[in-house]
Amino acid sequence: MFCPSCGADGQAANAFCKRCGDWLPEFKRRSSAFGGETPQQNVFTGLFMSALSAVVALFSAIALYATYLGTDQAKWSIYLAAAFCLCIAGWQTSSFVVGLKLRRRSNRARAGVEADSQLKQATDSPALPPAEMSNFVRAQSVTKNTTELLQPLDRPRGNGSQSSRE
Repeated sequence: MFCPSCGADGQAANAFCKRCGDWLPEFKRRSSAFGGETPQQNVFTGLFMSALSAVVALFSAIALYATYLGTDQAKWSIYLAAAFCLCIAGWQTSSFVVGLKLRRRSNRARAGVEADSQLKQATDSPALPPAEMSNFVRAQSVTKNTTELLQPLDRPRGNGSQSSRE
């Protein structure tokens, strides 16, 4: 498989390009995956869902405590549900922080790959234009016509050597 961005050969589908670092999706996709086709889209979806569920769980815990705290209608199960909502909010907040770190690391690595490819492109292009060679005298080659000076060798010709070749 070839990378559509840089043209590098020998790439695998659903992986990053070994040369430029772009995501190479599988072109014969059966169905759309939840979150997106690229890892960057999946990380963004994970961040969004973690933030949303942390906010909803925290709001649920606050609503339960505000509604039932200090009233006669409150049962132990209400307080337990509110405590679980706080645990979920804490877990989703930590998941959100880990996702942010992953996204930051991915962006730094991607910037490093782009900087390396820009450096490689700069070294691939010539620094100086080609030299002007029209002013030089065209000298004959040192080895030109030197075989005329050699004497041919007399080699014995035998029938045995020819029959072994055939």
